[in-house]
Amino acid sequence: MKVEEEYIKNVDKLIPCPEISLAILKLAHEDDCNISTLSQNIEKDPTLTANMLKMANSAYFGHMKKIQSITDIIVRLGMETVKLIAITSASAGMLSASQKAYNLASGALWRHSYATALLASIICRHAKVGDEPSLYTAALLHDIGKVVLNKHLQREILNAEEPEPGTTIINYERSFLHTDHAKVGKALLEKWGLPESISQPVGDHHNLNNDANEPLPSRIIRLANILAEQMGFHSLEDTSPLKEIKEFLNEEQEWPEVPNFVDNRETIINEFFVKYNETETIFFNLSDQ
Repeated sequence: MKVEEEYIKNVDKLIPCPEISLAILKLAHEDDCNISTLSQNIEKDPTLTANMLKMANSAYFGHMKKIQSITDIIVRLGMETVKLIAITSASAGMLSASQKAYNLASGALWRHSYATALLASIICRHAKVGDEPSLYTAALLHDIGKVVLNKHLQREILNAEEPEPGTTIINYERSFLHTDHAKVGKALLEKWGLPESISQPVGDHHNLNNDANEPLPSRIIRLANILAEQMGFHSLEDTSPLKEIKEFLNEEQEWPEVPNFVDNRETIINEFFVKYNETETIFFNLSDQ
């Protein structure tokens, strides 16, 4: 048995992933996703339905006439937007808990994951890549492996000697657990039956190489993750404030190679902050439920 499979064999005890949420994640990524079937599955979960109606009726979507059903959301906002709302709502509970091994307070992992997903979707459009929902989902769940490894790593860290300066959490994972959260996250998503278009970028997001031959979705997820970290949306505890756009844009560094990113970097970052600020309260209320 692969080491990753050992960690995920009892995953149902670690991650609150209701069957309905998982069914919605799968349905939303089917090429022939049926509106009626998706609506029926969403409406099986009263909390998820209420969250989606709250989001659809928010100022962010700007509809004057009140949206009263999941079908209304699909008709008025379009299937792709509904997929993104459903995916975000279905994922919130999985990522909201504190992760002590990573020094993450309640909600911190969700905040980083949502920022990464929003960045990935914007970068995706500028790079003219199809299948935005899959990229968005991969970015949203890219750190799901941390939820699986949290208690295992916490136990090892308590018994470990003082680390050498510069030791990264990935080094810790690979040294103590013989794997890392990216590989475990990929294995988990495969176990859940999610497509390779989601699981592969999750597994790749901590690759150290910057190979232009690497699949573009994997490069986009890694770029979005780096951007989220650099802008202050941390996946590990950090007290530094969010950076101003000008401060961030003035920093020179080597980015994963993604079409149209460098030339459109300022536009992408500005769009991200506008959308993040408009949706932050709506989506982060989900993680408190």
